[in-house]
Amino acid sequence: MSKATGRPRISRSLKILDRLAGIPLAVALGLLPKRRAFDRARVRRIGLMKTAAIGDTLLLAGLLDDVRHAYPQASLVVVAGPDNIRAAELLPGRADEHVVVSPSAPLAAVRAIRAAALDVIVDFGSWPRFDALLAALSGASYRVGFRTSGQFRHYGYDRTVAHSSAVHERENYRRLVAEIGVEPTTEPRITAPRSLSRERFPRRPYVVFHPWSGGFMGHVKEWPTDRWVELARRLHAREWHVVVTGSTSDRPRAELLVDRMRSTGLSPTNAAGVFSLSEVAEVLAASEAVVSVNTGLMHLAALVGARTVSLEGPTPTRRWGPLGPRVRTVVTSLDGCSYIDLGFEYAGQRLDCMDGISVDAVVDAVDDLMTTAATTAPTSAPAITSKA
Repeated sequence: MSKATGRPRISRSLKILDRLAGIPLAVALGLLPKRRAFDRARVRRIGLMKTAAIGDTLLLAGLLDDVRHAYPQASLVVVAGPDNIRAAELLPGRADEHVVVSPSAPLAAVRAIRAAALDVIVDFGSWPRFDALLAALSGASYRVGFRTSGQFRHYGYDRTVAHSSAVHERENYRRLVAEIGVEPTTEPRITAPRSLSRERFPRRPYVVFHPWSGGFMGHVKEWPTDRWVELARRLHAREWHVVVTGSTSDRPRAELLVDRMRSTGLSPTNAAGVFSLSEVAEVLAASEAVVSVNTGLMHLAALVGARTVSLEGPTPTRRWGPLGPRVRTVVTSLDGCSYIDLGFEYAGQRLDCMDGISVDAVVDAVDDLMTTAATTAPTSAPAITSKA
């Protein structure tokens, strides 16, 4: 997506360690004394923790404003990881402080979070035991987090909320802050910064393609190359320039994609790794439309108000669809898809779900966005089911 976001979320080895060591440690922390209430008037420092995943972090948009409204006397400290700190910095209702922690340096992470001297900590992680352990060891007087089925991570919290696979993750986040007396009413929005000089913008009018998905098994969320080429040809007929985005690590395969497009007579731009996360937010906001697989950049495009079409194969819209004023999803026509919940449920599932998304369906979604006036943000994006 950008120069600043080329790191993997959490390596496979760290995930294994998180499970093997994290579960017994989390259970042991259940022996810590629990508090069932706290004095809101005495709260001076509130920690909001999300240590990984750019898209998940961006879904916190609006909640900082809600927490600040409920606790005007308190400083807000956002605890993030190395791969999502730039996303955390884009959240509206700016945090007073940011603390960066990493599962690869657990002792340093504990020291950093204890140094923040938090009164209350809210952990937005749904499965990592690392986050639960940090919350338990944070020194905060009151700790809130998810009780997620099968994850064995909830023992160290004072208050838990059942994590639901039946609602959008944004709704899970809202339920969490409600447990500390916050009424979540602010719609999720992000204002794109204005720092790019005019000459750094792509040729306009332009459409952004984001074909790549990071994280575990990200390739399963990616659309076939020949369909991106055909979509580029169809949209180029409208005199739209095509800009392909991605991380620095995506740049070689983005170049292969734009070479395929050039072989058909088009002149796309490879912008993978060119812009920082805040800069790419500006590029998205100024585009005619953004077409993206389900990943962090898709959420960013939707939240900055770009016309956003997300391509959904294994990922259910009800859980992870885009939220914003101008969004559509194109859902695979294949059966047995839309199974992703926490992000790793691929075992025994079909891995070809993206093949069930046609170019025609994507063009229809773009057309619908171009002709429909902006509306208030839906709880999930209107969906167009691709025809087989």
